Amino acid sequence: MKRISPIRARQTDAPALLELKTSLQTTQDALNSAYTAFDYASDPELTEACIFEIRSLQARMNYLLRQIKDFETCAATAVTAHAGGRSRWT
Repeated sequence: MKRISPIRARQTDAPALLELKTSLQTTQDALNSAYTAFDYASDPELTEACIFEIRSLQARMNYLLRQIKDFETCAATAVTAHAGGRSRWT
């Protein structure tokens, strides 16, 4: 599996966004651990449990990514609205 680069927090990020990014990083680490456990599972029931855990963590990552994108979109919209509703093209 391709490793996703660590989420970099910026000084200007809101506390809620920082919490989402931290949660995403934690979930990514848990997903890597679940893949490792799956690689070493030999019992069919344990393999099935690993698959459920992987699917659950993938769903959580998708949710967190959507929340981060929505948060950043709302923040960008608020900045544009604050600037008089006009975007600047540079």
